[in-house]
Amino acid sequence: MIYIRRPTLHDLNECAKLDASYTTQKVWQMTLHNEPQRLQVQFHLVHLPRPMRVPAPQDDFNLAKAWQRGDGIFAAHEGRLILGYIHLEMDPVTKTGYIRRHVVAPAYRRQSIGAALLTRVMAWGRERKLRGFLVELSTKNDPAIQFYLAQGFHFTGFSEELWGRQEILMRFSRVVR
Repeated sequence: MIYIRRPTLHDLNECAKLDASYTTQKVWQMTLHNEPQRLQVQFHLVHLPRPMRVPAPQDDFNLAKAWQRGDGIFAAHEGRLILGYIHLEMDPVTKTGYIRRHVVAPAYRRQSIGAALLTRVMAWGRERKLRGFLVELSTKNDPAIQFYLAQGFHFTGFSEELWGRQEILMRFSRVVR
């Protein structure tokens, strides 16, 4: 039986150890057409000749500080085993929840655990009167892009915040229902 609950400090250490890397054979490529009086941006899916393993982005993120701050963090458990977690940071001014981390252990992916975590954190956000949710994903992360599209998120823009690896991030959002 899988349970989703707020993690303990011990759980956070286990969450941080989860493998957030992924494999894909599709990436999103951006094309920019810049003409007078017109700016057009298109993203199209490109199939790679072979699967590509993408490591998780490295940053100085501290899950324990986010937990202490009271961010929305939930972990999926099966017994004592952590299967995945999600982290939602709230912006009180815009009433938006930013999904900062959403990780499911590789052996448990495609078993609805990610969807259950998302459902739980969105309910938590609704309880706090959030208006919407936003997630930014690398153009290399087609598995996550397809997941969020299937969960009712819509493409709302992009950013060239480079994550230190010269990557374009695609933004997806969903209003609270």
